[in-house]
Amino acid sequence: MKKASLFIALFIAALSSCAPKKYAITSYEAQLRTISDTIPADAGMNRFMATYKARLDSVMNEVIGTALVPLTKAQPESTMGNFAADAQLEAGKKIDNLVTLSVVNYGGIRIPFLPAGNITKGKIYEIMPFDNLLTVIEVPGTVLQTFCDHMANRKGWPISGFSYKIKNGKAIDVEVGGEAIRPNAIYKLVTSDYIANGGDECEFLAGLKKQSSSILLRDAIMTKVMNDSRQNKGIEPKLEKRVNYAE
Repeated sequence: MKKASLFIALFIAALSSCAPKKYAITSYEAQLRTISDTIPADAGMNRFMATYKARLDSVMNEVIGTALVPLTKAQPESTMGNFAADAQLEAGKKIDNLVTLSVVNYGGIRIPFLPAGNITKGKIYEIMPFDNLLTVIEVPGTVLQTFCDHMANRKGWPISGFSYKIKNGKAIDVEVGGEAIRPNAIYKLVTSDYIANGGDECEFLAGLKKQSSSILLRDAIMTKVMNDSRQNKGIEPKLEKRVNYAE
């Protein structure tokens, strides 16, 4: 019995010595390689990319319209913002002809200035690089007031179809089609799917009834650039006191 016990003890000890050991990282040293002009270009890769770059440039350099005036991004209202919101509203009416309101989040517009002159497709991609899809939301008047307060607290976003004034970080004198907002009314508003689903701290919109679409906001802007350029020889947005500060 003693020999058997000794054998079992030795067997268990042998198994323990073969068990995988656990290790923990106590320190590390990062080694970074900096890309610089001293590193020779890869000629093969350059040839490979050149074909795709030529195709991309041919598409992005296509002139799709003309800006008759410079467009600027600014708050509380701007010509670039008004144009984007109007383009979105026109596209929203194609989804649902009862859409009367449009909101574009200020941060979604990515360049601050567009000079007068030719507008290329690539420039529209710079203005709106995100693949945001248009979404129609049914917004009660009370929620629309909350939305306007949210925008006012952020110094104003691009809008179309309504107006408001900013006072002490809140929205006052909210008007839809020239009439005071009605708390019990349901307004159809078009915005991006990002905002409609609660992005940019718009969680008060997340639970509302929605109608999604396959229309990109970027494409809506391109369409308006092309249509206005054909009909009016160019785009010419104006400041209209859609959003301004109360005196």
